[in-house]
Amino acid sequence: MESQIINNVTDWWMFGATLGTGLLTAFVTIITVYFTNKWTAERYEKDKIYQNKKNNLVIIKPVLRFCSFSQIIDEIITYNVRDRVLVISSEKDGFDFYDDDNKLYSQNHRIFCIKNEDKHQINSVKIDINSRITTESNATINDNYSSFIKLLRGNEEIILRVHSTEQRDRLWNELDNGRQVELWFNCTINYVTNADEQICYQYEAKIENIPGKRTESGVSNNAKISILKDEYKMLDKVTLNKNEKPSVFRNIQDSISIDRVKYIHKKIGEAQAQGLMSQMILPFGNQVNQTFSGDSKTEEIKNKI
Repeated sequence: MESQIINNVTDWWMFGATLGTGLLTAFVTIITVYFTNKWTAERYEKDKIYQNKKNNLVIIKPVLRFCSFSQIIDEIITYNVRDRVLVISSEKDGFDFYDDDNKLYSQNHRIFCIKNEDKHQINSVKIDINSRITTESNATINDNYSSFIKLLRGNEEIILRVHSTEQRDRLWNELDNGRQVELWFNCTINYVTNADEQICYQYEAKIENIPGKRTESGVSNNAKISILKDEYKMLDKVTLNKNEKPSVFRNIQDSISIDRVKYIHKKIGEAQAQGLMSQMILPFGNQVNQTFSGDSKTEEIKNKI
């Protein structure tokens, strides 16, 4: 009787232990599956966000130039560029340097170009400009302003002057009087990609303008350029005000009213004519050199006789 009771207790204990072990195993399995699925889902979402940011990442291309705005217009027509090219300026200076045809063709500027060479657009482009010129007598002229462009599509470009009108006039006056001028330029550009990621680009340069001999067109570009900063960084969160009032700009495409095809054909014709003239002049030049060479040899023979 006692052995039967002991056997029954043992059987119930084994049954309970087996049942408890099964329930515990099932519970652990459920917890493991739950957290595995949650981790997989979170990882998938993170990978999805990362891939979206990667696919929509846009890195703008900066170019520092020295030319007139008429040269830029000529390039746009010649290369048949159809995308917007936006000229921005401060409220103080306005667009007299661009709207006045005489200044458009005669004045050269130090120009900073910002181009979106990607197929994706960027939004809420905020540009902060700081510039300073320092003369040999340590006189300084500072200028700073901000501009906001709502949208910059793929292959579109923003153009701005590195200096203000006052700085440019003082700079040329100093150079004409044989004095060196230092131009410091800092540009910070913030923009938002289609993945709602804010990118901050910083560019800083120091340009030592040295007096030099003017060319026939009045252009003197003697300068030592040092790039002090040229870097990008992705911000953790968007800090731009997307509802900021857009700045006034000029679209260079609106300034082109001529027949592009005829203009391009004219340029091609001029280039062909120059090439033909150079080919025609070259034989004559060799013939003249040979004539002079022959004359000198004749003189040598005469002298020996």
